[in-house]
This record gives sequence, structure tokens and C-alpha cells, in this order.
Amino acid sequence: MDTLTDEQYVVDEKGNATAVILSIERYKKIVAILQEVENLKEMKILSQSVEFKKLVQQGLADIRLNKVIPWKDVWDEL
Repeated sequence: MDTLTDEQYVVDEKGNATAVILSIERYKKIVAILQEVENLKEMKILSQSVEFKKLVQQGLADIRLNKVIPWKDVWDEL
């Protein structure tokens, strides 16, 4: 079921398509593509955010100054 012609539709009593039946493989591919598009949108928004840029710069400065603690230590404190 890899071509568009293999798709099947669920129709209502008037013959209007109301849903589509497709393979799990195709569904997962569609979901993955949509997630990637959403991630790209978020990345673009963040890359244009002055506040986000400041936070990244502060984080990089903290790393250079060794003002960091391992994630495991943070988790253990929780």
C-alpha cells in the first residue's frame, strides 16, 4: 500500500468521504513529517527571539566558566 491509489475511504450515507484508511507505515511517515515541520517552525521562532539568544549566550558563558553541574546531580536533588 505505497501508492495513493491504494488508499481506501470511509464514506457517509451520502457518499461523502469522512475518513481515510492507510497503512501504519504511511501514517507514521506522515506524522514524522508533520513533527519535523513543527520542529522547524519552533526552531525558526526561537532563532529570532532576542530573549532566547540571551539565554543561549548566558548558558555558553556558564559552560566556559565551569558554572555547571551534571544532570545526574540535579536529578538526584529533585
